[in-house]
Amino acid sequence: MEKKDTKTHLINEITTTGLQTAAKKLGASASKAQIRKGVSKNISLIDKLLRVVLIKSKDSSKRVQRDIEFFGLGVIAAHTFYRGFKKKKRLLIFEGIFLTAALGGALLSTQFKAVKQ
Repeated sequence: MEKKDTKTHLINEITTTGLQTAAKKLGASASKAQIRKGVSKNISLIDKLLRVVLIKSKDSSKRVQRDIEFFGLGVIAAHTFYRGFKKKKRLLIFEGIFLTAALGGALLSTQFKAVKQ
């Protein structure tokens, strides 16, 4: 059980509210519970990926871990899109868009970091 004032709880709450608002604007109604159920298991993966990407390390094991997590997030995003189109559920499609955007942001961050060095 997480406390109400932890950083993780705040991040999850902000993400859930943002995704709920975005889903409403795009025409899919979803409760916070539905969004949490679908996205909460992936938020920790995205958080871990961004931490690995943003840490300045020349250790090859970190690069391998980063690449594995890039691949994993890509597979999860593709599978979510597929499930959304197969079941004709907009919320799953939007979840796939969210995961793809997170993956794109991490990849762009990696590229900008490489260009600066």
